[in-house]
Formats: sequence, structure tokens, C-alpha cells
Amino acid sequence: MKNVSLSRKIQLVVVILLSGLFLTACKGHNEGHGGMMFDIAAYKLDLTEAQEEKWFAIRDELKQLRKDARKEKRGYLDQAKSLIMADSLDQAEVLNQFEQHQGRMLSAAPSVIEKLSAFHATLTAEQKDKVIKMLDHFASRKKG
Repeated sequence: MKNVSLSRKIQLVVVILLSGLFLTACKGHNEGHGGMMFDIAAYKLDLTEAQEEKWFAIRDELKQLRKDARKEKRGYLDQAKSLIMADSLDQAEVLNQFEQHQGRMLSAAPSVIEKLSAFHATLTAEQKDKVIKMLDHFASRKKG
């Protein structure tokens, strides 16, 4: 494999992180489709035990973040209802809610990115090629 530039590596890490976040957000029965997709990816990449440990640590952290977000969602719905029932929309409060959400995402990102970086460091060139092929496959299946 050619020497991959730093920006390409950063792009790969970001794409993997975003894919992981997307897959974890998928809902299903029991562990959900997100967990199943982590299992499929681990199988297709033919991960070693050490790589699996790192990969599933990412999955577990994302699952916990999703679980925490679901708990917080109930409070947000109450706030949204009160904003809707008001005579006029409090734009400052809506913006504040978005900023709080972004803040939570940004505060969780370093831990996930650290785990992702540790996992990325263990991937072989063949596994990276497989990741790219999987991402291309998922992108081609997306509509719109």
C-alpha cells in the first residue's frame, strides 16, 4: 500500500468514527443493528483477539453514550413541549439546547477518538483496504 498522507489517515479515522456512531445509533432488538454491524465488521476484517478487544471497547463506549442520551432525551422532550406551547418561540433557548447537545458530543469525542486511534494503529494494510471497501459499499447503498 502506498504511503498514506496524514490528512488521508485523519479522514479515515473520522470516517470510521462517524460510521461507528451511525451504526451504534441504529436500533434493533436486543443489542440492535449497531451491535450486529460491529460483529460483522469484526468478522469481515478478520480481527485478532487484541484488535477485537479494542474494536468492541469502542462499541461498548458508543452503546453507553447512546444509552445515556436516551435517558436525557426524556428531559429534552419536556423542554421542547414547553417551547412549543409558548406564544412565541424562544430562539435563544433553542440555540442553547443545540449548543448543549454539541457540548455533550464534543466532551465524549476525545475518549472515543482515543480508542479509535488505538484500534487504527493495529490495523494492517489489508484490513484498511477492507474498511475502505466496506465504507464504499455502505455509501453506495445510501439513497440521496
